[in-house]
Amino acid sequence: MAIMLELTPEIEARLIAQATAQGMSAEAFLKAAIENLLNTDPLIYRVGTALVVQSTPISNLETSVDQMREERLSSLIADYESPV
Repeated sequence: MAIMLELTPEIEARLIAQATAQGMSAEAFLKAAIENLLNTDPLIYRVGTALVVQSTPISNLETSVDQMREERLSSLIADYESPV
């Protein structure tokens, strides 16, 4: 399949620069970029009316929340104990 795209001069220059930096032709770079895009699961998508943002999981959410609580409490205690 052949596809023709009209690119702005700025986008064309960026495309050529990135392709050259990777040692590729602009056509090969675009083909690889499209294949990569099509083989990657979307990071943002809709489920019904909800917008879902996919992200890397936090290693241990409970530990992170506990840690944030301790830091906040320590900060509040320090503020309370410090003379004004």
